[in-house]
Amino acid sequence: MKSIYMGAKKGFLEYVMTCLGIIFLLASPSLVEGMNSFAGSVYTILEGISRPGELSYYSHSETRSFPKMPEARSVVFHQQMTEKPLFPYMSDLYSYSFLLLAGSLLIAGIAAYSASVLVACCSSPLRKFTVKMAQVLEALPDVFFIFCIQLVVVWIYKQTGWEIAAAYSTPQHRLFFLPLITLSIVPAIYLFRLQMLLIDDEKERDYVLFAKSKGLGKGYISLHHLFRNTMMEAMAHVPALILLVYTNLIVLELLFHSEGVMSFIIGDQPASSRAFLIIMLMTPFFAVIKGMKHFREKFYEKTIGGTGE
Repeated sequence: MKSIYMGAKKGFLEYVMTCLGIIFLLASPSLVEGMNSFAGSVYTILEGISRPGELSYYSHSETRSFPKMPEARSVVFHQQMTEKPLFPYMSDLYSYSFLLLAGSLLIAGIAAYSASVLVACCSSPLRKFTVKMAQVLEALPDVFFIFCIQLVVVWIYKQTGWEIAAAYSTPQHRLFFLPLITLSIVPAIYLFRLQMLLIDDEKERDYVLFAKSKGLGKGYISLHHLFRNTMMEAMAHVPALILLVYTNLIVLELLFHSEGVMSFIIGDQPASSRAFLIIMLMTPFFAVIKGMKHFREKFYEKTIGGTGE
């Protein structure tokens, strides 16, 4: 009971420190004006996120005017900025971005695990070739996959007249399927290659040789021993994977013209509102990371030397 309490206390302190890091980062531009300005910005952000119902965002608009006759008919554009309540406007954007993040991670995990199971049962030359191809694909930027998917959709439509999905979002229709698939490609490749490297390393363990000596099949050893243990090791890389998806989501929203939370965060908006939204996005994934860490610790406590014998 004491260990659970200490673990919860440590996790809460880490969460608080992460939130403070986000706040300090958003307040850091004011450091150019001195520490007093920085402290004031931190206080303003803390005060804002403590009252989320009063948070706001800037809405930019543009109007046109025409000079009176008989002057030359030239158009004059006027930039306007109005302040509006953050909620409920942001609820829809948050739900959209969160579903993309969570859904892409889920698809990437299922795809990587399924592919690693199939490839591990293949012959050695085919397995090595697949791993090398995954290494090459992993080096490609996410922008490459976004453009390729958009071009394929447009090409199929031009050749057959069949619109698989819209290539860009519009104010009336926001894309979900294509961004979800695109966002899951890079983490799926990353997880697949990681899983294969862990499997190759795990095959050298003594318990695998012992299982083979008992006459157990390759498929049985892979499913009941190798994949179980490698999945536990792969969980340690989940924080880096989540950070990768976060950064890819920024590019994805821009290239698909999808309005989401990340577009709002990198825009010209109040620091308190951006801090609150970042914390909202971070909190569920922080809980998942801590839950996986606790699960790994309990798993290794039940095994001998963490080998799953």
